[in-house]
Amino acid sequence: MDKSKHTILVVDDVVDNVTIVDMILRKEGYKVITANDGATAIKLAQTESIDLILLDIMMAELSGLEVCRHLKIEPQTASIPVIFLTASDDRKMLSLAYKVGGRDYIRKPFFKDELLARVHNSILLRDSEKHLESKIIEKTKDIAETQVEVMNILGGVAEGHSKETYAHVKRVTQFTYLLATLCDEISEEEAIFLRDASSLHDVGKISIRESILHKQGKLTNQEFKIMKKHVDFGVEMLEKSKLPLFQTAAIAAGQHHEKYDGSGYPKGLKGEEIHIYGRIVAVADVFDALSHKRAYKDSWSIEDVLGYMKDMSGKHFDPRLIDIFFKNIKDFLAICEIHNQEIEVNKKMHSTTKNKIMQWLSQYI
Repeated sequence: MDKSKHTILVVDDVVDNVTIVDMILRKEGYKVITANDGATAIKLAQTESIDLILLDIMMAELSGLEVCRHLKIEPQTASIPVIFLTASDDRKMLSLAYKVGGRDYIRKPFFKDELLARVHNSILLRDSEKHLESKIIEKTKDIAETQVEVMNILGGVAEGHSKETYAHVKRVTQFTYLLATLCDEISEEEAIFLRDASSLHDVGKISIRESILHKQGKLTNQEFKIMKKHVDFGVEMLEKSKLPLFQTAAIAAGQHHEKYDGSGYPKGLKGEEIHIYGRIVAVADVFDALSHKRAYKDSWSIEDVLGYMKDMSGKHFDPRLIDIFFKNIKDFLAICEIHNQEIEVNKKMHSTTKNKIMQWLSQYI
C-alpha cells in the first residue's frame, strides 16, 4: 500500500493532541490534514479527498458525535470512514459513537503501534470498498449502455417494420434531447434519459399489420383505428418493466400522440395533463415526420413544415415548447442538415461499391 497516496484528516480541539497524531502519521508516510473544530472538519471533508478521519469525541461547540452524524447523512462524505479518539470509557458514549456511523475507536492515551495498526486496517478496508464501488459503477454503466442499445435496436426494428428508417429514430432522439435541454425544468441527466427512452416512442408499431403500415395514401377510418392501437401496444410492452428507462419510454410511447388542445389520442389528454416527456417527443416526432418521406406521403418543404409547427402552437403542441423550438431553430435545422449529408454520403458510398462489384464481375462475364 502506497501510504503517500492516502490522506487522513485529524480533528481535535486540543492542539497538542493534533500535533502528536500528525507527527506519527507523517513519519509513517501518510498525508495529513488537521482541524481544531467540528465546522472546519466538515468543510475539509467536503472539499478535500479524505481517506480516513480521526475524530475526537469531546470537543467544544460541535462534538465529534455531531460532526460524524453530519458527515454520514451527506452523500458526498458518507463513505469516509471515521475512527473516534476518546478518553472516555462510558459504554453509552461508545455505543452512540457506533450508531452515528463510527467505524472504530481508539482510547486515549493510545500506543503508537495501536494507532498505526487501526489506521492501516481502515485504509486497506477503504481501498477495498473503493475498488468494489468502481466495479459496481462500471457494471452499472455497462448495464445502462446495454439497455440503451436494446432500446435503439427495438426502436429500429419497429421503424423498419413500418418501412421507416432507423435514421428516423436517431433524429427523433436528437431532437428530443435538444428540446429537453432547453427546458429549464429538465436536468441534463433527465434529458439524456428521455433521449434514450424516446427511441421506443413507436415500438407498438411492431403489432400493426404491414398492409396498414405500408399502405400508400390515406388510411380508411377503420384502418386508422387499428393504427392508433400501436400506442396501447407500445405502453403494454414497456410498462411491464420496472426499469426507470423503460418506464420513461412508456410515457413517451403512450402520450406522444396526445394534443395540447385535447384532440389527440389515446386518452384525449389536454394541456399539462400530458406529461412533459410526451409533449417534447410530440414536437420532435412530428417535426421529423413532416420533414422526411413516409410510406403514405412525400416530405414537406422546410417552409411548410415550420409553418405547420407554428400554426399548431396551442393546438397540437405546447406553445411554450414551440416558442423554445423557434428560438433555437438553427440548432434543429443543423441536425437535419447533418443527417441529410450522411444520407448523401451513404448513397455515394453505395454507388461506388456497386460500381466496383460490377467491374470485378465483368472480368468473369
